[in-house]
Amino acid sequence: MERYHYFAASCRHSGQSLSELMQDERESDGALATILDVLKRIHTIFFDLGVGTALSSRDVRPVIKRMRQEVLQGCKLVFSRVFPSDCRPQHQIMWKMAEQLGAVCCSEVDPSVTHVVAVHAGTEKARWAVKHKKFLLHPRWIEACNYRWHRQPEEDFPVPGLKEDKGKEKVAEIAHL
Repeated sequence: MERYHYFAASCRHSGQSLSELMQDERESDGALATILDVLKRIHTIFFDLGVGTALSSRDVRPVIKRMRQEVLQGCKLVFSRVFPSDCRPQHQIMWKMAEQLGAVCCSEVDPSVTHVVAVHAGTEKARWAVKHKKFLLHPRWIEACNYRWHRQPEEDFPVPGLKEDKGKEKVAEIAHL
């Protein structure tokens, strides 16, 4: 869960707190609402699966892991210039995060790739995604999926550099597939 800054004392380095702004998060989709939804789902699964098993012998960690792996299940990702070129992508936090969320990550494009994650649309892999009608999105999509514990709408995370009108057409076209 992302750090929740309601009181000023907890918000020294990151701007104003929610109390200073005289507001709170949105009831339906703020940080607390998100984590409450996640905890309720974990609770339901944990206690439904444990019927007939002594509570002291159960472990919630496999439930959490399974729930996280369902978020991006069925997604095959390729990253394009998201990581420094002098390091192994498999060791990068974003790659590991995507795998923990159930995605399959790879280094090269092929017809089974569903998403290309890039910071700019001018890369070869980004152009391949557009040409082959695959999702082309910003790495913030993975972070949002991780934060919300749900797959987020791809069209909300466009990659800079796409021509505005073509990008919107492509996103709308891909969304209807």
